[in-house]
Amino acid sequence: MNRGGRQGDTRGSLPVFERQWRAMIAAGGEPEFGPQERLFAELKCEALAEILLPPPATVLECGCGSAEVSAFLASLGYRCTLLDAAPAALRVARRRFERAGLGARYVQGNVYRLPIADGTFDVLTSFGLLEHFADVEVVIAEMVRVIRPGGMFFADIVPERFSVQTVGTVFNAGVRLVYYGAKGEPGRGLHEARRLFKPDFYENAYSVETYKRFMRDAGLRGVVVRGNRPVPVLTLPGAIERPYVAGLRRARGLWRRFDEGGTRLTNWWGAGGWAWGITVPAGQ
Repeated sequence: MNRGGRQGDTRGSLPVFERQWRAMIAAGGEPEFGPQERLFAELKCEALAEILLPPPATVLECGCGSAEVSAFLASLGYRCTLLDAAPAALRVARRRFERAGLGARYVQGNVYRLPIADGTFDVLTSFGLLEHFADVEVVIAEMVRVIRPGGMFFADIVPERFSVQTVGTVFNAGVRLVYYGAKGEPGRGLHEARRLFKPDFYENAYSVETYKRFMRDAGLRGVVVRGNRPVPVLTLPGAIERPYVAGLRRARGLWRRFDEGGTRLTNWWGAGGWAWGITVPAGQ
């Protein structure tokens, strides 16, 4: 991932994710999506249905992973193309679509040089991708290249910074220390806790304003970047997780107002950030 003398990913993230996708294929399911993650994806999809251009728009998801959001979009009538550099990720995505009786096009490719012609798609999306590049402005520019005039760019970004998930990570590390300590494996507990604070993959720490500048420099207009998700993902036993998720569902109206606020609090506390903009329409 080297471009212009700069190292885009300083920890070699692609092999890390490829191993994760291979493990998921071997497991034969989607084990990473527990009740909390399913709720978060559900609320994300509801919001996207109001932000994105309407179906039957063509959508390219870059770094598709397991493509749970694209599967939702396809169910609404969007025509989806799924791209990832990891072959195992595309296998997981294909399995998800086929199980749901949905169709898509699958492309293995690198976001530095997308194997796609200029102005091909109405909408380009990515979820948890852009934070893995140091030279993210290069990636954004390449993504914008393949969007048609008047089309939309949307990214869900989780940069390395303080957020509500930082609080959740402290909690989750404590859970691992207690759990493995009780099993007589304190060394493993310490190892697992450390991994939460220093993952194998790279994450950048660019600010909201920096992402806005990168997007505008790439040719996007009407740029919006705002924080979202006021609650963390927590490691909880099922007996506690179920009422936790039920409580979050009851508070979804407050959650929605938080996400739509776009305030300094939202941008500071929110677990991630949503960014979108429109390419310049033809003739302007």
